[in-house]
Amino acid sequence: MSEDDFSGIEEIEDYDSRFAKIFPKQKRRKPQDGFKNNKVVNQVLDKTTMFTMYEMINAKIISYVNGIVKAGKESALFWAVDPEGKDVALKVYLTSTSSFKKRAPYILGDPRFSHLKKGTRNMVYLWAQKEFKNLKQCIRHELPVARPLHVSKNVLAMEFVGKAGVPAPTLHEIEVDENDYAQIIDFITKLYKKAKLVHGDLSEYNVFKTEGGLVVFDFGSAVDTIHPNAQNFLERDIKNMSYFFAKRGLTVANPTDVLHTITS
Repeated sequence: MSEDDFSGIEEIEDYDSRFAKIFPKQKRRKPQDGFKNNKVVNQVLDKTTMFTMYEMINAKIISYVNGIVKAGKESALFWAVDPEGKDVALKVYLTSTSSFKKRAPYILGDPRFSHLKKGTRNMVYLWAQKEFKNLKQCIRHELPVARPLHVSKNVLAMEFVGKAGVPAPTLHEIEVDENDYAQIIDFITKLYKKAKLVHGDLSEYNVFKTEGGLVVFDFGSAVDTIHPNAQNFLERDIKNMSYFFAKRGLTVANPTDVLHTITS
């Protein structure tokens, strides 16, 4: 079925019935903060996004969606459930935002994404594909990231890192120690040397702390190591994390030394 066929669906099912299939009342749990703001919901659930979620249900990637976990300027995170009852994170990139126009430097120069069509919607779709491919590349090299499941247009389905719709705490939200610092430097190193990627936007806000160790997310900005700005992005990632841990009272290595060790 193509998106052009959506008009046919509209004749059979109105908007409310399609919404009910995606967010069934009998299964939907208590909505998170995102649903308190109708403006956010309206921005996210446009016609194309509804169609994409509907198709993901038909393809049995998910069974239904409980609600919004978190909403930001560029995306919203939904808590969904698959046919086996497992939690799934749906990252929906907002096609109405202009923020993605500022993201061009993270795509231009990356050999994997040499064909960039004009327009915000095309940029958003490419950004979703980019994050999906970056995550797959990390998984191939056994790096601790949220496992990608599926991507379609502006919707990315991933493993849900957390329990019962509550995400695991980020480093920003929890106490950290020397082992956490060692893990993040090891991650940056392996990401560069094994996966040949640089995160590009690494901070305490996009690293989960779980019982099994740290899990890094938000890979839309990640670039190939041959990207012209890769070294600058790598240096910034190292400085960001070094500053965070130092601010928390931990002893950290000189960021310049860490950069030299990783790139040598």
